[in-house]
Amino acid sequence: MYQKSEICENELVVALKSGNTLAFNKLFKEYGKRLYYFSLGYLKSKEEAEEVVQEVFYCIWRCREDLKPELSFKAYLFKIAYHHILEIFEKANREKHYRHEIICETVPFTDEPDERADYQSLLERVDVLINQLPARQKEVLIRKKKEGLPVKKIAEQLRISPKTVENHLTEALKTLKAGIGKELKIGGLLLFLLFFRD
Repeated sequence: MYQKSEICENELVVALKSGNTLAFNKLFKEYGKRLYYFSLGYLKSKEEAEEVVQEVFYCIWRCREDLKPELSFKAYLFKIAYHHILEIFEKANREKHYRHEIICETVPFTDEPDERADYQSLLERVDVLINQLPARQKEVLIRKKKEGLPVKKIAEQLRISPKTVENHLTEALKTLKAGIGKELKIGGLLLFLLFFRD
């Protein structure tokens, strides 16, 4: 047997399906804060938790006509939130993966403090140098090395030729290699491992 609150919620979902903004606002008021704290528990970031809440309710509004009032709206909301949280973690891992994995697997660091400092300095220096690249070179490098896109796909997305993509990538890598080489003794080796190995 349905509880009174469930019946009221079902009515709000039915109204939301037809584009009722008042119903949307009531559901947001009911669940927004709960979703925020749920997300914060995983992400430990207020900004990212707020982003999850916004994305979930944006998704609800955009797909409102597909809502099923007979199913649990709360469960649906939290399922969307959980999947968005996973996407945030996956994105963060992808952004770090291209630097960390190869360094950890191929360079024989010990637990000595100065080596740990060199490793961290290298990571920071790579980020600084990438941010100093010309805009198009940076864009190509990120799409190729962080996102793992093939040259042909990057060319399609940026509406340039594959050869131009390769030229931007080559110039970006030259700049990074030179910049790292000036800063760290092991920079040349690590940059090769980070960027030149397929």
